[in-house]
Amino acid sequence: MNEIKKEIRLFKLLEKLKKRDLYKQINNINLLNEEIKKTDDLLDKINYIINENSQKTDEQDLLGANFKNKSKIINVMSNQKSIANNKKDYLLEQKYNSDLELAKTLLQKDKVKEKIQNKVSQYHTFKEIKSQPTNRNLKKY
Repeated sequence: MNEIKKEIRLFKLLEKLKKRDLYKQINNINLLNEEIKKTDDLLDKINYIINENSQKTDEQDLLGANFKNKSKIINVMSNQKSIANNKKDYLLEQKYNSDLELAKTLLQKDKVKEKIQNKVSQYHTFKEIKSQPTNRNLKKY
C-alpha cells in the first residue's frame, strides 16, 4: 500500500516536471514567432529600400556619384537581404523542431496522467479489498 502511494507521488512529481517543460517550450515557440515576425518586417524594409533606389529617375543627366551611391546601397541591401533570408530559414527550422518537442511533451504528459489515474484506482481497489472483513477470522458457532 505504501508502495502504491509512493508511485502516485512520484508520478505526480513527474507530471509537474512535464508541465514545467511544456511552459518552457511554449515560451520558446512564442519567442521564435516574434523573431520570425521581426525578420519579415526587416525583409519588407530591405525590399522597399532596394525598390526605391533601383527606380529610374526622369533626369537625363544622372550624376555619376549619385549612380554610384545608389548601386552601393543596392549591393549592401542585397547582402543584408540574403542574411535576413538565412536567419528566417534558420528560425523556421527551429520552430519546426520546437513544435515536435512540444508534441512529444504533450504526449508524455498525457501518459503520466493516465498512469496516475491507474495507480489511484489501483490504490482505491486495494484499500477496499483490505477494508472488507475476511471470513477466516470469524468463528463458527
